[in-house]
Amino acid sequence: MIKATDGREGYLFPSVVGDGSPYLPLRLASQETDPTDNLRVQIGDRVYHVGTLAVRQSRMAYRSLSVMRDEGNDLLVLFLTALSLFASEANTTFSVVTGLPPGRMHLADQFVRSVRGDHRVVRYRTGNPEELYLRVDRVTVVPQPLGTYWSQVLDARGQLAQQHPAADARVGIIDIGFRTTDLVTVEGGEYVPEQSRTVPTGLSAAYGAVANALLREYGIERENHALDEAIISGEIGVSGRRVDITGLREKAFEQLATKVLVEMRSTWQVADYDFLWFTGGGGLALQRFLVPQFPQASLIADPLTANSRGYLAWAHYIYGTGGAPWLERTPVNPQPRQG
Repeated sequence: MIKATDGREGYLFPSVVGDGSPYLPLRLASQETDPTDNLRVQIGDRVYHVGTLAVRQSRMAYRSLSVMRDEGNDLLVLFLTALSLFASEANTTFSVVTGLPPGRMHLADQFVRSVRGDHRVVRYRTGNPEELYLRVDRVTVVPQPLGTYWSQVLDARGQLAQQHPAADARVGIIDIGFRTTDLVTVEGGEYVPEQSRTVPTGLSAAYGAVANALLREYGIERENHALDEAIISGEIGVSGRRVDITGLREKAFEQLATKVLVEMRSTWQVADYDFLWFTGGGGLALQRFLVPQFPQASLIADPLTANSRGYLAWAHYIYGTGGAPWLERTPVNPQPRQG
């Protein structure tokens, strides 16, 4: 999922891109209730459907499982689509904080080069094209789960929340995403890369297991990006009737949770940690299998958006004072500013 916020508005939509058309689909709905429900943009000479619209309408929709999502240029498409949601004027300049898995931070410079600079985007909302010029001025890339940490210890202005119990503690953050699971250690407010890693497994493994079971038991073929609704609801349509798939889902989730537990215990001496925070869409999906395993564990509030909220707090801190971009081993728990 793509999550983005500027502190006033927040958006979340599936990280799916497909071939598109500038024309509105014929539909019975009288109006759009969610601005992410009809995302269609033109970048260069191509029109793309993004998010739920790509799942519904595109002949060739895909959710890339690669780190940089560069097979079809969908990294840039997703990034600019998210920024366009915050563009209230034709010319808008952005300063951005975002994240990569800790095991992929060596790709940060490549990511920055691909998104920094000026971009022309044509946005289609009501059928009438809106031409936008988006300038990405500053980009800071951090290890992804640090966003969850900052969402807990910093306030909305990027100030250190007073007397937060995790500020001087050892915190393990388990961020379970679609492609990867990130294990990150923060100790005394400092990111510890030697105790942090990226495991190449996530919700996609559970989705794959459900898809295989649906094909085997019902003869239904579903790509991963088309399974979201069925996984969430626990039902799928088969020949005009609703079939309960919660058993298939729970079995797949339990197997994935076991894999995550093995990786945690192989990476950390778990008893040495004061807090274990589960976050991300996978943290939400697997919490019932994971949180009861550890007395110091909890699911972060609003885990789907915790990283993006933390990035915003960090952006206020580093950009609000003209501070230098994040560097590895720089303290991630800033001291309160005077005044």
